Amino acid sequence: MNRRDVLKTAGLALAGSALLPLNAFAQVSKSGNNEKPNDVEPILSGKRKLGQLEVSAIGLGVQNMWRTYQTTIPNRKEMHNIIRKAFDNGVTLFDTAEAYGPFESEKILGEATSSFRDKIVIETKFGFDIGQDGKRTGGLNSQPKHIKMVIEAMLKRLRTDRIDLLYQHRVDPNVPIEDVVGAI
Repeated sequence: MNRRDVLKTAGLALAGSALLPLNAFAQVSKSGNNEKPNDVEPILSGKRKLGQLEVSAIGLGVQNMWRTYQTTIPNRKEMHNIIRKAFDNGVTLFDTAEAYGPFESEKILGEATSSFRDKIVIETKFGFDIGQDGKRTGGLNSQPKHIKMVIEAMLKRLRTDRIDLLYQHRVDPNVPIEDVVGAI
């Protein structure tokens, strides 16, 4: 599979996440017991290959799990439940980015997936100039030193020892792509 096919497949997987009805995953029993019954099969069973990784045909993006466009702040526990229900129903690809929050979507995903981290694929993105305090400068930053610092912080927020798929969110015209790839 060439690079173009990998990117096309990844794009289709992400686009598919927009079709996923989050309401189906948000259903929580009134008893508060969110455990998956043993006799229930996952809703999603299709798989796709992204290079050597195998992922569910549909992924879940967690961009707005820290806020909505109406500036409502969602309930964090409910967001954890949505992520867990997605996993219980066969979703194994989860998408986030340092810019979402900033940092909050990565934290929410890390909190929610720590108990099943080895059974999923996490993809996240870098490329904006965001300080360690979460303040945005409005610019881009794909300097190798910055990328390395950002990745270390991502690993902590995601509560993991690896990032399965890492993307440059926006191309930084001030940094040659060879330097970006070398830093990754």
